Amino acid sequence: MRYLTSALVSEGVTDDQFLPRLLVRALTEICQSEFEDAVEVADVQPLRERKGPCSVADVISLVEQNPASFSLVFFHHDQGASAERVDVEWLQPLRSLWGDRAEQLVAVVPVRETEAWLLADGDALRSALGVRWTDAEMGLPVQPRRVERIADPKKALNDIMARVSRSTTDHFGQLGELVSLAKLEDVPAYRQWWSETCNALTRLGYRHI
Repeated sequence: MRYLTSALVSEGVTDDQFLPRLLVRALTEICQSEFEDAVEVADVQPLRERKGPCSVADVISLVEQNPASFSLVFFHHDQGASAERVDVEWLQPLRSLWGDRAEQLVAVVPVRETEAWLLADGDALRSALGVRWTDAEMGLPVQPRRVERIADPKKALNDIMARVSRSTTDHFGQLGELVSLAKLEDVPAYRQWWSETCNALTRLGYRHI
């Protein structure tokens, strides 16, 4: 039995509510479906010193404050309007500074914003919000992969949540538990994360089925 530990350095506090719950579910599925090893997957631990996004140097510092604590470190940064800008300003410098650390670095880069992944599953939204609205009434695309065409996913999700009178504070955590992994498989940025995570686990010595 192997024990898989991982950390998340994300852009914001809302991301820390949603992504760790989603990623630990996805990691469990990856280990069960892609690898021979029996694996116990620990909770994904958010690493954060301040509310806002970390600099590249901050990411390295957070990892160095937790030496040998994690096998995988997920670095989250929304793509926004430019994938090239994220790659040049964030991913390339981070990978360069990362060097030959034992921890494997995996990027989590939703197209435009993390909220796009929350909009991929109408059933999850209905369950979390306690509503019966159809996908069309919530403005969701017919196919999950089309969430990457939504110009402002954060606004789209906030508009849906604003229609619920009670507090929406904990819905991000709920959605991390509820969003269908099968539907996310249709979202290209999620598939990219899945592939990069499999590659990282292979480098750690996990044996493919």
